[in-house]
Amino acid sequence: MSSEKRGFMDCRRGSLSLSVNAIVVLILAVTMLGLSLGFIRGMFGKASNMVTSQVEQEPEPAASSGFQPITLSRENVISRAGNKETVKVSVFNPSSSPLADAKPTIACSNLGATAVSNPRTIEAGQAANFVVVLDVPAAAANTYLCRVSVTGISYQKDMTIKIEQ
Repeated sequence: MSSEKRGFMDCRRGSLSLSVNAIVVLILAVTMLGLSLGFIRGMFGKASNMVTSQVEQEPEPAASSGFQPITLSRENVISRAGNKETVKVSVFNPSSSPLADAKPTIACSNLGATAVSNPRTIEAGQAANFVVVLDVPAAAANTYLCRVSVTGISYQKDMTIKIEQ
């Protein structure tokens, strides 16, 4: 073969080699993408399951009534700083009109705990249950007095949060 033909064949082998390398890199990239998506989905699934199991394990509060308009699943919460705790709250509407956007709030003396729950309407003379997620801040180990109140109702309920180290 002449040198011109040999150069042409080397050029073809180089382009074939380049396309095989490109395919291998593409397969590796797709595999890594799949593995990383599976890992992320698994991590979010675990976090979601932890919250769901925490809510399911929390006992239901006693039924609220006109005599006890606010009842709690736990009046004494024991936790560690930085944890999230779940408390179920039952609220009775003693008024003669519906209570729109009712939502329990938890305020603690000397502790900046935040409580999150979804608002809802409570019909007159009816009770509703709420799930409250309490974010316990980083604080000194101590027992803190907290007050549970509900928007639109003048009644309050006391509870304690004990933070352990």
